[in-house]
Amino acid sequence: MIPFGEKHLNDLFVMDGLQSVSARDKILREIVSNSLAHRDFSNAYVAKMVIERNQIFTENCNRSHGYGSLNLSNFAPFPKNPPISKVFREVGLADELGSGMRNTYKYTRLYSGGEPQFIEGDIFRTIIPLNEAATGTVGPFSIVKKGEVSGEVGGEVSGEVERAVLSEVKLDMEQLKSLLDFCNTGRSRKEMQDYCGIKAQSYFRDHILSPLLRYGLLRMSIPDKPKSSKQKYIRN
Repeated sequence: MIPFGEKHLNDLFVMDGLQSVSARDKILREIVSNSLAHRDFSNAYVAKMVIERNQIFTENCNRSHGYGSLNLSNFAPFPKNPPISKVFREVGLADELGSGMRNTYKYTRLYSGGEPQFIEGDIFRTIIPLNEAATGTVGPFSIVKKGEVSGEVGGEVSGEVERAVLSEVKLDMEQLKSLLDFCNTGRSRKEMQDYCGIKAQSYFRDHILSPLLRYGLLRMSIPDKPKSSKQKYIRN
């Protein structure tokens, strides 16, 4: 389930204090390990994780200890499969009892700006809200492997400028490097948008193309006619 989530959700640039973290991976770890640690294994109901445009939701048969939505401020964690939870803590898939819900709240806020829902019952449901940045750029970027990109974008952008670029451009470091490499040859807006796998022209223009032009990572082939139908964008 975790690789499935990694395949279909973007790993957005997120800062937790002064440290860059993968909020996507943190969320997936918590909701998948929670599904196993709290599952009622005597029930044949098939666990599921569904990724939609605006949310992820999981469903799992459950040894319910109450009914209704759980509130972070007053919920009381209850161990449902202590041996499994113990193993998960040993291998790093879980922390202390109750930490999963707190971590999911924390990283969902960082990832999409929303708040998750936890609904207790015979079927336990978790709902994680998503924004367009989480699901809007899928496709060719998945071929870029972690570890192939240095700490700078193309060796030219570093330090505060790099952080500023990544805070505005709705791509992570690997995706940005891949797009800039693609633009070593002049590309049209549509070619770039198709390469990113983004359907919404306004989203691509506002959150990717405009910031890249503003920070000088791309230049126009016809700067005197920015709206020309023959306009190409070339890496600086």
